[in-house]
Amino acid sequence: MSTPLEDLDARAQALMDDYRALIEVSVDQSNLPSWFATWSQLKMRVQTLWIEQIVGQYQRPGDEATDALHKRYTQHWLPELEKLDGVLNELANQIGLESVNPAVSALIASGPAPSPRMAELEQEFRRLTKQYQDVVSQHHVMFAGKMLTMADAEHILRESQDRNEREAVWNAVKAVEMASASGLDDLFAKILSVRRAMAAEAGQANYASYSWLDRNDTIAGTEELLRTISEVFHPVDGSLHTHRAKALGVPTLRPWDLQVALVEPKSFDLPLDQYVPTAIQVLNSLDTRFGEVVHQIQQYEGFDLAPRPGKPNGNICAHFMATGRSVLVCNFTGGVNLFRGFLHELGHAIHNHTISSNPDHVFWDFINFWEVQEFYAFVFTYIGLLEFFELHNIAEDERTWYLRSTAERIMERFRDVEERTRLELWIYQQEQQPTAEEIDAEFLRLVQTSGVDWSGFEDILKKGWQKPHTFRFAFYNVDFAIAMIAALQFVHAFNQDRNAALERLKSSMLLGATTGSKRIFAEAGIAYPFQKEQLALARTVLAEWLT
Repeated sequence: MSTPLEDLDARAQALMDDYRALIEVSVDQSNLPSWFATWSQLKMRVQTLWIEQIVGQYQRPGDEATDALHKRYTQHWLPELEKLDGVLNELANQIGLESVNPAVSALIASGPAPSPRMAELEQEFRRLTKQYQDVVSQHHVMFAGKMLTMADAEHILRESQDRNEREAVWNAVKAVEMASASGLDDLFAKILSVRRAMAAEAGQANYASYSWLDRNDTIAGTEELLRTISEVFHPVDGSLHTHRAKALGVPTLRPWDLQVALVEPKSFDLPLDQYVPTAIQVLNSLDTRFGEVVHQIQQYEGFDLAPRPGKPNGNICAHFMATGRSVLVCNFTGGVNLFRGFLHELGHAIHNHTISSNPDHVFWDFINFWEVQEFYAFVFTYIGLLEFFELHNIAEDERTWYLRSTAERIMERFRDVEERTRLELWIYQQEQQPTAEEIDAEFLRLVQTSGVDWSGFEDILKKGWQKPHTFRFAFYNVDFAIAMIAALQFVHAFNQDRNAALERLKSSMLLGATTGSKRIFAEAGIAYPFQKEQLALARTVLAEWLT
């Protein structure tokens, strides 16, 4: 029996052989469709091996065998496979794919030509983000004589009504994070250097310009969106902080008051072992095709939902393009509030499974449309929660509590989007690479602390920029903002005409990234780019949830 490493080598070598065979094919218009389809399938097989390594790192961080597989694939096989894929990319440009897939043809033609230097930089970036993952996976909290995972600590911060206990846990969490802050400063400096080199290699003035090559808007348009979000949603944000302080009976909120449930209703308990059957019930009620996706994932044991020591905090939905299967690796501890997070990841899974069900889908249908991917995740978060209320006859006052909690989470994300996007635009448009101290100072200038007393914790506050997306996915927060605004508009339509909205949703989910986000949103009934009136409409949904 072969070892996992031998199996990886055999599969990767088979891919190399198939790539070389396709490169040697003499292509004309008669065999171009089959040549293109084969190339797409090869790219999906490469993605399968890559996703296996990502899932392994989330499920078994620090495991020697898992790390050996990751190192072997990312440092040996993936660079070689990318070189061969670059050859096919150049061939596709020469041949012209307009007759088989105009969208992919345009995408390839508009992108920077593959280069050995860019391949080296991408490999170095993967190595550095792996280092980040290794650091945060070792974050554990010692409290009351027990070693807690970060998810366990966050559970206390959400659930404990003892303010002194919350303060102690919050301080313990921040002590762990601050212990690695200096090392993460150094790591981000290396990542920043790589990103600046990527922009230069692509012939762009800076990394912000490079990032916007694949986006459907402009930097100026994004800055205008941030201003409008602040203007439209600021009144909601202020009222939530005022309500929270009053409910907690404190004159001023402190950082450890921001997550705690405001006396969470206890008439309905939702333990973790009931998440999957409850999700099937909720999603079947919306459409049996949605519930069937959850059932399929359950059948092939694709759920890993509970936290454990060493498991990185956070949640991912990893979709294998070649097989149309999704795996969810999460950190849930039970309860209705975290069930929202489960619905969010299931939204990703349902979207990906729907694209995979389209017989004409290609590799490029799954990439570079994060705002659309997050839109579906937020849609299922919101309408799934509303459907859950109906199925379980949740009392009106409890619905209001959960919806207020959801609104708080949305506003927290909007604040984070504005702060982080403005910070990243500043970082990546500087002529000289900024230092960690300069980044700290700029973040302190941008961070919104109105209604929260951070006195005595300025050193912690200034490191608030050290979040996963900053290291791994620059400007991803812009897509969160677009997705949430679109999802709230969809909720409004869903409340007006449920059946019509769901039909539009299902139709839009069949459209892959090659269709373009503007058309996908339009198919779902949403005009994009947004006008100010659309943000005001989204705000009315939040207002209804808060009354």
